[in-house]
Amino acid sequence: MAMKTLTDEERKFAEENHDLVYAFLKENSLPVGQYYDIVVFGYLCAVQEYYKNQKLQKYKFATVAWKKMLCALKDYYKYMSKDILSQEDTIHIEDMCIRHIYIPLEKMSGGCDELMVQMETELILHALAKRLPSREMRIIRMKLDGAGMHDIAKAERITFHEIKQLLAETYDTVVQVLLG
Repeated sequence: MAMKTLTDEERKFAEENHDLVYAFLKENSLPVGQYYDIVVFGYLCAVQEYYKNQKLQKYKFATVAWKKMLCALKDYYKYMSKDILSQEDTIHIEDMCIRHIYIPLEKMSGGCDELMVQMETELILHALAKRLPSREMRIIRMKLDGAGMHDIAKAERITFHEIKQLLAETYDTVVQVLLG
């Protein structure tokens, strides 16, 4: 989707949710000065798509924004490397994808088409559901739906530390499913 000037309503919504950009940068240990200008365009694109596409509104905006910012970051790395990523950058991108249970975007052909992302995400979740215990799958699904750690901890009646530990234990399985 090409960027257009934000409407007043979109601009207000973008301002109200702007903290997601900083949360994304912090979560992925990306310096604000270096990466803000890169991911903010993904964020603004998410705002416009969220307003224009009713189907996206069944998801939390944070989920949509996170995916678009990750796409913008992937596109930046791809552009900067001319399709030749260093091993360190490849691992960093894959790690970000895995931590958020997104598909490995560098393996996708044709950019970040939302329908393709949704379909591939569902296929990956199906494959993960075959290999992971139901509790871990519930946590992964809640995380994908945009639930925060507090909500997950409350729903599962476990601590933040236990959530992080359960997700860390799923890492190898997620990597196997993502990378085939």
